[in-house]
Amino acid sequence: MTYRLEDWLTDWEEILRQSHTVPKERENDAIREYFLSRYHTPSEARWHAERLFAALRYLESHAPAFGESGYVLASRQSGTVTRYLTSALYRFFGVADDAAVLNPPEPRVFIEGAAEHERHERD
Repeated sequence: MTYRLEDWLTDWEEILRQSHTVPKERENDAIREYFLSRYHTPSEARWHAERLFAALRYLESHAPAFGESGYVLASRQSGTVTRYLTSALYRFFGVADDAAVLNPPEPRVFIEGAAEHERHERD
């Protein structure tokens, strides 16, 4: 299974939106309901949710590196992930096989991917 880019972008935006608007006590239910409403089967919904949250956990665990790169702007209340980094995360977490997702590359790889996307867009 692979994650279609347009689905990734839609899901990414919605989960980031929910992180700021859904009360903590309803967070898990809201996420479950969202993915079940978007995908045909519970197993497909779960696969997509697991991929997206693997990327989010990775992003959080490497926040200092991504912040220093300028591709993430974070504060105590919120944060912004540029479309360049979102795209770089997709190119791995959206298409890598299940085993690879458990062992993602260093943040530098994603930062370089984001920079490449940004250069390509500007040319």
